[in-house]
Amino acid sequence: MPRYNRADTSLSKEERETAIDEYVEKHGVEPAHVGATKDDATLVKLWRKFPNAVPSISCGPSKLVVLDADLKDDGPRKLRMLFAERGGLPAGIAINPTKSGGEHFVFGDPEGKFSNRAGLLKKNCGTDVRGTGGQFVAPGSIREDGATYGTQADKQNFVRAVVGGKLPTLPDYIVELIGTQPDSESAPLNDSDPVVKGLIEELGVGERDGFLSLFDSTVGKFPLDYIRQCRPDFDFFYDHPSDDRSANRMKAATFLVGAYPELTVNDYAAFCEEWAGAGEYDDRQLAREFARAKLNPAHVSKPSDGSAFEPVEDEGGETGHKRPSHIRASDLVANYKPIRWLVKRLIPLNSVGALYGLPNVGKSFVVFDLASHARRGRDWFDRKIAGGDVLYCYAEGAEGMSGRAKAWADNNDTSGGDVALMNNVPNLFKDPKAADKLIAEARKCEADSGQPVRLIIVDTLAAATTGADGSSDKDMGVVCERLRKVATALDCAVLVVHHSGKDVSKGMRGSSAILGAVDYTLLAEEGKGGSTISVEKMRDASKAQSIRFKLVEVVIGKDGDGEDVTSCIIRPTTVGEGLDIAVDDREEASLIKRGDKREDRVERLIEVAGEEVARASLAEDEATNEIGLTLVRLTTLLNASRTNYATLDGKPFAPLHRKDVSRVVQSAVEAERLSVRGSKYYLR
Repeated sequence: MPRYNRADTSLSKEERETAIDEYVEKHGVEPAHVGATKDDATLVKLWRKFPNAVPSISCGPSKLVVLDADLKDDGPRKLRMLFAERGGLPAGIAINPTKSGGEHFVFGDPEGKFSNRAGLLKKNCGTDVRGTGGQFVAPGSIREDGATYGTQADKQNFVRAVVGGKLPTLPDYIVELIGTQPDSESAPLNDSDPVVKGLIEELGVGERDGFLSLFDSTVGKFPLDYIRQCRPDFDFFYDHPSDDRSANRMKAATFLVGAYPELTVNDYAAFCEEWAGAGEYDDRQLAREFARAKLNPAHVSKPSDGSAFEPVEDEGGETGHKRPSHIRASDLVANYKPIRWLVKRLIPLNSVGALYGLPNVGKSFVVFDLASHARRGRDWFDRKIAGGDVLYCYAEGAEGMSGRAKAWADNNDTSGGDVALMNNVPNLFKDPKAADKLIAEARKCEADSGQPVRLIIVDTLAAATTGADGSSDKDMGVVCERLRKVATALDCAVLVVHHSGKDVSKGMRGSSAILGAVDYTLLAEEGKGGSTISVEKMRDASKAQSIRFKLVEVVIGKDGDGEDVTSCIIRPTTVGEGLDIAVDDREEASLIKRGDKREDRVERLIEVAGEEVARASLAEDEATNEIGLTLVRLTTLLNASRTNYATLDGKPFAPLHRKDVSRVVQSAVEAERLSVRGSKYYLR
């Protein structure tokens, strides 16, 4: 409707006629109405004419100003942190979730002082302003997919606040941020620019190829490896995007257009759909970014003999400014930040990892226990944990999950919050919006709890990727990119539950792309006297650590026949059971004293190898002497075992390097305790 930012009752006859003439000239028909309205009869007429419309509220006539916290810029978290630093959310505020997972914070603006200018609020808090001249979707409105913008409670809270005149006005510190303009190298192109308008139309109707067909290093039309080889600065930036998602997209667009002038705006959109650094966006933003990149591309020279790269112009278009094609180690040192952990020295934040093992070793019980501790900020197996909200996505029946939850609740302190449970996990392979859906669900959890989501669990990976070929690098590459997008957008840890193959020594089931893409892997195994979770892979941290636990069966109720219904919980194993509470190899614990000479190491190697092949032989129904273990696997097993022991003078065993383990293995071969065929070792 024309003049939507003006109340219809405030328009003069001449203004209304002018609006109608302009509308007819542009669209060929008269508008259904001119101006924003609250007249019941007019609203009924409009609903009859447009039954599928999504109603919006015009801020100016409604005397409202809305802080639009964008998910793509981490706005909800940043804005809530700002409120928390200043004493909490203003009393009486109405908060409504948006379609993209952001949040609308609604305030009163009785004097109509605010427009759509955001100033430093946009830069500092990822938040836009909607005032006079702006609008926002009314809470409770029905979306095209049938879902609603917010819940019924959101709508009721909003209506009560507006009708009751209880909405607060903007705090002074927010007003000050809005009134301060950030430094800017150049203003973005406007939507009214003819080039931008054309690109928006192209995005709306153009066909879009998939990410891999466009950017794959082998079959892609625009191989990313080409740019990454030519420009080390792009290579580093692609893997380490900043928190400013809009700036990330602009920088990526500049590089892409510079390398491939034939790249279209739909190709750029396909890139943004899969790259974790892109965040959330709309077609207008993509069009403006692509248009600006076309004006100032970062030229890329073709790799040849490794000589210096072609000098380029900077993104602002300043000629003569030479951009280096490298970074200095001192730049990394100056910006160094220590690893932030969800679970100290075990699970990093902003990461993707996997817990895997054979069926029925207790993986789901372990991750539910982890989720329950993380939600409450409690130490887990003597490791400090970063508390926050937790979203547990499960694919099994509700009965199994409810039994697990009841078993934990009956045997633990449940104070401090509940884990959020989500069934019907979006398909991470088939659904291109799966990452966005997980992000949006996490944002709802954050709005409900007032805490950031620190952990998302996907149980299991196979169930969440139906239709994907688990052995295909291409299929699993798509899945891993989407998981990375979730972790980056939420700055949380994403943990998937997966299975090992029949041969445990070969690691996780399926494609090696999974192992290459994740930041860490944890292996769950059964053993004598208890079970173990050992670190198989860990970027930038020690792998020589493990967790020792046992599954304890507990009664959770009675069935219809009066018989016990049971489930399980996990508990640390005790020294008396032959295994210690989970400890790092450098943490204090009651360790078993033992010799550490070469012959002692050989005996321990044979012990752990025997336990491993026994489990594998049961799974594969093969003789133990047909189960082979690699040197890498033997190294992991032996070092995991060493965390339980100390020397005779009480000094904890240090982890062994692979060359040290190789010497132990060779001694076992020479002693005819092991045989070797190819790259694997077998028990005699």
